[in-house]
Amino acid sequence: MAAAPGGESESGRGGGGATSDQILQTGAVLLQGFIRDRVQRCGDSQAVELSRAELGGPEPPLCDENTKRLSECLRRIGDELDSNAELQSMIDRVGAHAPKEVFFRVAAEMFSDGTFNWGRVVALFYFACKLVLKALCTKVPELVRTIVGWTLEYLRDHVLAWIQAQGGWDGLLSYFGTPTWQTITIFAAGVLTASLTIWKMS
Repeated sequence: MAAAPGGESESGRGGGGATSDQILQTGAVLLQGFIRDRVQRCGDSQAVELSRAELGGPEPPLCDENTKRLSECLRRIGDELDSNAELQSMIDRVGAHAPKEVFFRVAAEMFSDGTFNWGRVVALFYFACKLVLKALCTKVPELVRTIVGWTLEYLRDHVLAWIQAQGGWDGLLSYFGTPTWQTITIFAAGVLTASLTIWKMS
């Protein structure tokens, strides 16, 4: 789907901003909010406190309704991915050592065929979130901001132009609430599982 509902008129505001700076700024808000939400759901109070210390907290102000809807969309997809036993088994095998090498190799594998879609973008966010949880559980909280930085760096260098072509983050919203969003979840799980499998074999 080439653009958000409402077309170009949406491009100048909030979650629908399609300039490079707007996309990266919204991406940072979404990623940090997604990480906060997943950490809170892990039930580890110490991890919650460490994440707040690293990311600020408890929650950044969400500037508009679209960003709130995007956050809810990511939250629901995250819940679905958490319940995927095969994916969780693969993630559990990722050690806490050399996280930068792991992150960039898995991220590169996700997009290795040159195909971009929202499932892969969400998978990138989800994998970053799981690495953050590992860093918190192994008491290396200083890695939290670093992992966020890696994710936004990869987004800027490799995915930004594609998100712009979709009309900004609102392109994801056009799927939310339709049967297609569940397809995004299934695809995100599939591409991340496959990328982790290839990484483990290499």
